Amino acid sequence: MDTLTAHDEGLADAGISLAAEAALRAIPPAWPLASSVAVNPFLGQAGESLAQTAARLGRVAGIAVTMPRAWYLERIESRAIALKDLEQALAAAPSAVRPANVAALLEAARQPVERTKALATVADLAAEVSGIDWPAVVAERLGAWASGYFDMGQAIWAAPRGRSTYSAWRSEATHDLTPEIIGLAGFALHVARAPRLATGAVSRAVSTLSLHPAALPTYFHRLLMTLGGWAHYARYQLWQAELAGQTDATLADLLAIRLVWEEALYERYAEKISRRWSEVCATYAAPLEATPDQVIDVILQEATELAAQRGLAKVLNAPTATVRSDRPALQAVFCIDVRSEVLRRALEKISPDIQTLGFAGFFGLAAVHRRFASDVTELRLPVLLKPGIQSVAGGPNEADADQSLRFKARAKRAWGRFKLAAVSSFAFVEATGPLYVGKLLRDALALDHPPSATDEPAPHLDPPLDLGSRVEMAQAVLRAMSLTQNFARLVILAGHGATVVNNPHASALHCGACGGYPGEVNARLLAALLNDKAVRGELAGRSIVIPADTLFVAALHDTTTD
Repeated sequence: MDTLTAHDEGLADAGISLAAEAALRAIPPAWPLASSVAVNPFLGQAGESLAQTAARLGRVAGIAVTMPRAWYLERIESRAIALKDLEQALAAAPSAVRPANVAALLEAARQPVERTKALATVADLAAEVSGIDWPAVVAERLGAWASGYFDMGQAIWAAPRGRSTYSAWRSEATHDLTPEIIGLAGFALHVARAPRLATGAVSRAVSTLSLHPAALPTYFHRLLMTLGGWAHYARYQLWQAELAGQTDATLADLLAIRLVWEEALYERYAEKISRRWSEVCATYAAPLEATPDQVIDVILQEATELAAQRGLAKVLNAPTATVRSDRPALQAVFCIDVRSEVLRRALEKISPDIQTLGFAGFFGLAAVHRRFASDVTELRLPVLLKPGIQSVAGGPNEADADQSLRFKARAKRAWGRFKLAAVSSFAFVEATGPLYVGKLLRDALALDHPPSATDEPAPHLDPPLDLGSRVEMAQAVLRAMSLTQNFARLVILAGHGATVVNNPHASALHCGACGGYPGEVNARLLAALLNDKAVRGELAGRSIVIPADTLFVAALHDTTTD
């Protein structure tokens, strides 16, 4: 009997682990502000249809994945969406749920839509019977702890690291009396008695809440969606770890933390919510199916995309200009960014002898860069790629200046810590505040310009690559940008960045392909690579002949000042 019980518990734990893994993978990552990245919000549902995604996100977040119906109807009336688009989209929908014809589809689309509501958590049910907004309390207490725990050097008093996320939270939550003051008596003791491992906490909560195995993936996903963005940041940490061939348990630990809250609230309000909770659990366990309203919205969205595809096909099938055979006077390669399109079009209007090209702003060089007199490494590459080369600004001749700048940087950091410290900050303002009036005025009037990144010494590969590797890299980049013949005498490689001061969203103003940094480092590295005579000599044997008088020049488009 004991052996069978242990076997059953093992199967149950394996099912819980699989359900937790599915929930973790359903969360899209969110990159920090230091490298702002646009992420597909449906990344976790990439393997599902739009109808399935609508049903899932409706359950776990109460959100719609399509536009309001009025938007679709307006486009249908303006004939941006044609009748044949609607017919084709309707034919592709599952026959069991789709309207009989386009007329029925349009009639259904004109009906009011009931707002999608997420399934309730224990915190939601506890709020209904107690009058206390427990979902907000949970989010606030988790957020207060997480903002210190996930700190990256900005907080003066950061939460201690060096232990698992779950353990770090337990050590603090056992001393947090806020939940008990609000009405959750014994919460600190409940946390102290919780299993010491996150996996044990999850298993115990599943048992306490009487959750059916079929309910677990959706319920776990629902809990992660209540964490106010911290789950997405933890998913980013898992993404980064897996990119390096490792793993990270932060997101799984956050799920365990959220389940400890659910368990505590259930034990507090079980008499009042147990019946309602049983009904909700049954809904969590029900098969995932799109509602009739969601099916209508998905058909309208599909018709919209078919209409867009028709327009794009028309553009792509239009006659193209003949490829010029004479040598351009100038070639300029810009990042494929809307802010660089202005310069591209302006250059092309100046003269028909000027040719511009678009390419990813990191110019094919996945570089980890270290600035002059700095030990901080910057990933100057798309966040989805692994670094391929290392570079540093300056060289051996700048060693003395490098050391001098390091000393200055340390003194500046020490002065900054003194200004912001809890004990000295108020006295500092009282004593020296008036001395900063001039600086504040200069900053407000932009009289002092911050040093540009291009003021740094030229970057170079560190460690250097052998000739064969440099040739392979140069060939791959030139072929990727379709620049293998008819080189102009001057070829400009123009990255882009922005001059900003005290802006937490600075990375969004820089180059996304460079990981949220300006593109000057990659442009300068590539220019040096393509100007290398030894590299050119080898490229000629690979049918890429760069004339001896062709010069590659790196440039930087400052999108906030140029």
